[in-house]
Amino acid sequence: MNDKTYSDSPLGKAFTISINLGEAEGEESTMVDNPVVKLAPAERDYVNAMMGIASKYGKLADDDGNGIYVGYVSAAKNTDAKKGVKCSNCAFYCPEMGNCHIIAQKIEPNGYCRLAAIGEGLVTMEEGKK
Repeated sequence: MNDKTYSDSPLGKAFTISINLGEAEGEESTMVDNPVVKLAPAERDYVNAMMGIASKYGKLADDDGNGIYVGYVSAAKNTDAKKGVKCSNCAFYCPEMGNCHIIAQKIEPNGYCRLAAIGEGLVTMEEGKK
């Protein structure tokens, strides 16, 4: 993003603010135009850490030389989407842009990657139930 990092952009700032909302017990944090995602404290810290990494090094990709394996799986190959393991349930998902806050490649709402931060109650062990 020219001279600015992603976290300095309006969308990046809004995401960082929204992920830190709801730190008190029982409150929920809302992502930018994303469904309500409740994150446990450790997961909120993970999301903030990954945003910091993406801000410092740029959005991540498997072949970017940063050493972080994204491991993106397309919607067609995601066998766990019905369980809730999918980009559209992830705290990093940006629906208004159809992409991810931390990975560089174009993603699909029903795809997933190994860096997902999926909020409480959005993944079930039984297929198709939440």
